[in-house]
Amino acid sequence: MPAGTVPPRLTSRHALFLDFDGTLVDIAPSPHEITVPRELPALLMRLQILLGGAVAIVSGRPLADLLSYLAPADLDFVAEHGAVIKRRGSPAHPPQAAWPDAWDERLAQFLATHPNTEVERKAYSIALHFRRAPEAEHDALNLLRVFASEASGGFEILPAKMAFELKLTTMSKGKAITELMSEEPFCRRIPVFAGDDVTDEDGYIAVKAMGGVALPVDEAFGGEPRRVRAWLAREIKTQGEAAA
Repeated sequence: MPAGTVPPRLTSRHALFLDFDGTLVDIAPSPHEITVPRELPALLMRLQILLGGAVAIVSGRPLADLLSYLAPADLDFVAEHGAVIKRRGSPAHPPQAAWPDAWDERLAQFLATHPNTEVERKAYSIALHFRRAPEAEHDALNLLRVFASEASGGFEILPAKMAFELKLTTMSKGKAITELMSEEPFCRRIPVFAGDDVTDEDGYIAVKAMGGVALPVDEAFGGEPRRVRAWLAREIKTQGEAAA
């Protein structure tokens, strides 16, 4: 493996940040067709105990998706690329949409004229998925460019795996990780962030700036979420045996 991509041995000195799609679960043709391993919520709760609560899921997904897919795990959640943060033990408050209602009609028209594409509406971003219609890539990007120009610089476009996402410029995974690292139980620890996409790159930059470890899934785990889960399970087992 390239230098710097070997997963560390997790200890109570670490704070762990994990992307969701492509990191903990396999990418699916549609965001709503993923398969969440049955043992994943319990695995994450055991990690939370191991690391004294310093575990957070950092995803581009809406908060409601993360809460549903990972129930009953009560974790710190960073949703929508940092625009929404829910702390462990606190109630979830549905955010209000930040983008104009006037975009809805053009999004519906895009779907009608581009079969097999999908619009993922979030509170602070909009993702256009074309995994089943790669020929729609150019039109998807152009539509979001138009929206970005209408938003007077308040939004930017993120490339993703067979998708483009229009999100608030002021929010990023890196900023959210930095914010959590200033609070308990994350502060004074070494941050570790595993992600799989260009949308995670600002998170890598943030953890490295704090002396932490960035783990791109392609480099550190051969691009396979099952290997990420296996690493986490081994760390739990190893630490449990050491404490016995």
